[in-house]
Amino acid sequence: MKKFIPAILALVMILSLVGCGSGSDVVMLEEGKLLVGSEIGYPPFEMFDEDGTTIIGLDAELGTAIGDILGMEVEFIDTGFDGILGGLKAKKYDIVMSAVTITADRAKEVDFSNPYIENWQAIAVKKDGQAITSIKDLEGKKLAYQEGTTSKEYISVFIDKGELTCEQSEFPKILNCFDDLRLDRVDAVLCDSVVAERYVADEPDTFVISWNQKDEQGEEPELFGIAVRKGNTELLDKINDALQQLEDNGTLDSLRAKWLSAGDED
Repeated sequence: MKKFIPAILALVMILSLVGCGSGSDVVMLEEGKLLVGSEIGYPPFEMFDEDGTTIIGLDAELGTAIGDILGMEVEFIDTGFDGILGGLKAKKYDIVMSAVTITADRAKEVDFSNPYIENWQAIAVKKDGQAITSIKDLEGKKLAYQEGTTSKEYISVFIDKGELTCEQSEFPKILNCFDDLRLDRVDAVLCDSVVAERYVADEPDTFVISWNQKDEQGEEPELFGIAVRKGNTELLDKINDALQQLEDNGTLDSLRAKWLSAGDED
């Protein structure tokens, strides 16, 4: 997960330019402050500490580190994920850091930084629960996923093609999905592999990953990036420069090792 191949980076750069206008945009909404839209409740990327107010997680620490390099105070704004990019376009914050997958459709609406995380889709089940080792094994099962995510997009392809029929439970937060799985209200949760890995690491006697897209031949990883408004190229360049500094000095590797319980580090 430390390095990304040049071809993937080139693709991301192309996507980040899709629909990019030539008009200028304000660099910051508040002088000296970086306002960050983030869904606080998506471990291990952003969540509240035990005190219920302190924001912790990979994105939280990364955002603070970027702010330090830019010489800006960082303020996180808790926002529902389903409308988080809309809030960026409406200028409610300067950037979005919330485990956002870079996709062609999203790149039409916002510009993305260089990627900092690789991810796949994964299925989590109760350790003593259903034998689900493939997408097709979800047939007739109760499945939970978070609204507005690539997990919903991924499963919808199979459902829309008539290749799969399952009872779908869509929740505003991933926490709700795992709560229902814990209480046997659903049979499985489809989510980001990096999130599933953290839940399994925290509750190894309760949850297990029964399928990982990464193991499927020919599957490419999703890439997470930081989103900025279209045309805000000055801020985007500064963020990319900061990400590169944090990659070069080992900070990104340290954050991945600290917050991601599993994943390739080669």
